[in-house]
Amino acid sequence: MMAHIMLLLLPCVMSARTRLIPPGYETVMTRDANMDNHKVLTVNGKECKFPFRQGGSIHHHCINISSSKPWCSLTHNFDRDLLWGYCATPTTQPTVFVHSSRRFTDPCHLNPCQNGGVCTLGPHRLSFECSCPESFTGRLCELRKCYETVHLRYYDIGESWGRIHLRNVEQCRCVAGQISCKNTHYTVPEAVCYHNKGADYRGVVATTVAGARCLPWNSELLHDELCVDTVDSAPLRGLGEHSFCRNPDGDKMPWCYTLNAGAISWENCDVPSCVIRPAYSSRRINRFNELPGPVCGKRHKKRLSLAMGRILGGTTSLPGTHPWMAAMYISNDIFCAGTLVSSCWVVSAAHCFFRSPLVSKIRVVLGQQHFNITSPNTRTFGVEKYIFPKQFSVFNPTLHDIVLVKLKKENGRCVRRTQFIRPICLPDKDMKFPDCYLCQITGWGHMHEKANKYSNLQDAGVRIIPHDNCTQPEIYGNHVTSNMICAGANCKDACQGDSGGPLACVKDGVSFLYGIISWGDGCGRTDKPGVYTKVVNYIPWINQIISRKPKS
Repeated sequence: MMAHIMLLLLPCVMSARTRLIPPGYETVMTRDANMDNHKVLTVNGKECKFPFRQGGSIHHHCINISSSKPWCSLTHNFDRDLLWGYCATPTTQPTVFVHSSRRFTDPCHLNPCQNGGVCTLGPHRLSFECSCPESFTGRLCELRKCYETVHLRYYDIGESWGRIHLRNVEQCRCVAGQISCKNTHYTVPEAVCYHNKGADYRGVVATTVAGARCLPWNSELLHDELCVDTVDSAPLRGLGEHSFCRNPDGDKMPWCYTLNAGAISWENCDVPSCVIRPAYSSRRINRFNELPGPVCGKRHKKRLSLAMGRILGGTTSLPGTHPWMAAMYISNDIFCAGTLVSSCWVVSAAHCFFRSPLVSKIRVVLGQQHFNITSPNTRTFGVEKYIFPKQFSVFNPTLHDIVLVKLKKENGRCVRRTQFIRPICLPDKDMKFPDCYLCQITGWGHMHEKANKYSNLQDAGVRIIPHDNCTQPEIYGNHVTSNMICAGANCKDACQGDSGGPLACVKDGVSFLYGIISWGDGCGRTDKPGVYTKVVNYIPWINQIISRKPKS
């Protein structure tokens, strides 16, 4: 048996994640980062649609995810439509056989179509027509279209459209591949600030506090997110065919979706509050309760599937969806996950620490979305100490596979609670979630057994498997003890790199740490579910350690 150390988040058929997009390729689609200037066809002659969304990530080319052959989506949203085809290569392109005496009269022989256009023979093979990439037009695909960054679409030469630019309404036209706009002398009402939480904000700001450009609320790249197609009464919430900042879910201020490192993300917008806040408040603030509401177990719901209880299989988590996730960089060759349970304590898997690593070498990152990449939302901590339960033995590290990691304080304190960093709730020692209950696993680990790279933060829904089933001889037999839980199904599982992460179960809208990703036979194998440390059995020990006063 191999120790688990990640998340296999795809359905068995075609759903995995590619590598991170290189720096500089991660900007929002304000330019044609898509779409290399050529049309890509499938072996059946259908056109690939770039960029396309698969498993929550955005791809600009054919991919080899869960397949030995490169493939692409036939729509811009594979997650939603599940339409795909194998990409045609020079050896798989349809071949037209022409008699040698006519070889040089074939109008497509030298491909007169420019900029990657595809030449197609007409009747009697004496004429041709060019199928142009989305960014070009003309009989020979020789003319460049205009790309409108506000609408995120191309306009053909001679086409006209309206847009709002710097609060002015403009009438634009595509002239020789260049956008030419005229001010209509109409100004959009300013609405430069928002009241309360901004649910009624209808301004035209379309950038975030970090300077990123917002995606339109009707973008085809959004799937299961809070957008025009998925929200009831979308117009009443201010959503439409635009990319202006809004607050459709009752967050603390207007926000919008963005593209970040090839994945859908979200950020608060660069819109000030209409209320001038005092520079100083005499109110004493609880160190770990700077945000209103429950201290633990609450998260942002920027995706409808979370709010509606759908099974999540193989999607990139949005920032703030799992604010208790901790990335544990233990040594040069050991990476695990952990779960924040209080201001200074993280729970992880003991087998990640069985080599007794030096605390000075351990780095814990909170608020991380992409493996080993920091952002304004992340915070990095050193480690003061880590503590095993007395029953743990390095000679059998899957038994009592739990460890408590104490973060090193900075300026007299550990974690400041933010929208992206907050603890999960610990269950009571008597709490029990029933068999087949849908819980969630999260991690940065490998996407399949033979993978060698870590991923963006992934999540998947797994159901608790009855203990008697998991101890059947053909599954795990007596290797599964009463201190363990089995969960999984439908190819959703943890894998290398996920160890120590949470099995989180939700009750009344609050998430509880019910299990710790521990071990399993391979990743996502039939009749070999993931095995998790049963946290409720260790609650007295956890509370004793966390509440223990430091020695003088």
